[in-house]
Amino acid sequence: MLKTEEYLIETADRCIRLAREGRDLVARLEAISNELMAKAVELDTLRDKKNDGTAGKSAAP
Repeated sequence: MLKTEEYLIETADRCIRLAREGRDLVARLEAISNELMAKAVELDTLRDKKNDGTAGKSAAP
């Protein structure tokens, strides 16, 4: 096999491996994003509950 063909085959294989790694990275990033969003919602909910409880106490005459 000529060097050009070997190079093309090796480069094509490398492209396939990189594409697979990229898909794995996308899945991991999406999972991290979902975890961060869930934590943000949790913290926001806790803050709202805390503010609702203190707002009623401070608004009383």
